[in-house]
Amino acid sequence: MKGIILLSIACAIWGLGFAGTRFTLTDYSPVWSNSLRYIFAGSFAFLILFFRNDFKKLAGKKNEVLGGLICSALLMMALQLQTVGIAMTTMAKAGFFTVFYAIITPIISVIFLGQRVRKTFWFLLSTSMLGIMMMNGMDFSNFNMGDIFVITSAVFFSLHIIATDRYANDVEAVRFNFLQCIFMGIMGLVFALLYEGPTSLAVLYTNSPLNFPSPLWGFLILSIFSSLIAFSLQITAQRSIPAHIVGLVFLSESIFAALFGYILFGETLDPTAIAGSIVIVISVALVPRFTNIKKDESEDGELIENTGVSSVVNDTRA
Repeated sequence: MKGIILLSIACAIWGLGFAGTRFTLTDYSPVWSNSLRYIFAGSFAFLILFFRNDFKKLAGKKNEVLGGLICSALLMMALQLQTVGIAMTTMAKAGFFTVFYAIITPIISVIFLGQRVRKTFWFLLSTSMLGIMMMNGMDFSNFNMGDIFVITSAVFFSLHIIATDRYANDVEAVRFNFLQCIFMGIMGLVFALLYEGPTSLAVLYTNSPLNFPSPLWGFLILSIFSSLIAFSLQITAQRSIPAHIVGLVFLSESIFAALFGYILFGETLDPTAIAGSIVIVISVALVPRFTNIKKDESEDGELIENTGVSSVVNDTRA
């Protein structure tokens, strides 16, 4: 239950992150918004890890460094594909297709990793996806290349969830995430420079940048809260929760995004969208009751012997 609470807090922070992103998009392109977010997060993370002497601890932990690099590459690919796709399709379709990771994650886990999933999980996932459809509208006409980019990003979001389960299971969560943010910052800088060329940071320190809202506030929200704090909560939670449950709980992010949209921008939901959000809340709330949320038990409720084999990945793990 603790893991579900941590994931819910992370989703609330990411919901606020949608508002932070909007603050940054007044002066930066989506690509530079994503990249600067992690450049700043990586810079903060580097300083914190340096003063904690964590780089010395990482010297003999090649698997942890490799895991941070793999997870950061998957997440960066997901974010940039999503960004390109959003520019080519509608927000409603982008919002719906992005959360396909909730479907893709258990499919990968079942087919390729040998995980067993209860039938009640598929039911709750179906009702949650119905709620997402209701929140984002149900018009999926004019399927285009942008939709393909967004669906592809959902695949990489799923792979990031599974990779996090694989590589961050036995490491210090904050250090692993901060390492991930450093790699993301480097990748983001290179990608943005190659894709769009240099940009100016002047807007972040001129024209009263501390006035709320502003791009500076947006990047502070995204780098400190969404990147450093929320992903650390995710990694901590995934020590005890299977990847497919993580993907399902992540659907509540849409509700928090809508809530902060109402608080900060005066956006409202129509009755269908409100009903959809209620469906999602109920579905996520029923997760602890009708699905197995512990890694040390199989989906049939049988205990798995402590042989170093995870209930999420039944292969031999280092």
